[in-house]
Amino acid sequence: MSQKIFSMNMGVESVSLYLLCCAVVDTGSPITEETLLEKWNGNAETLKRELGYLEKRRILCREKVDRIETFRILGEKEWL
Repeated sequence: MSQKIFSMNMGVESVSLYLLCCAVVDTGSPITEETLLEKWNGNAETLKRELGYLEKRRILCREKVDRIETFRILGEKEWL
């Protein structure tokens, strides 16, 4: 987890989703919408919106692994 996330003037939901993604990675599981939705306190629509925002800020990128859509946390130097 990068502390930089706290200085990027992002909303609480965006930061919370980033922290949740870090927690998923720490368990060794892939970051998928389904994995995140199991722990996400909001609804699926909010989760998708925040995933899109983190992608736009280049914090997450979407990729396919074994035909499963997953997300990867990018290095902080790539973040916008």
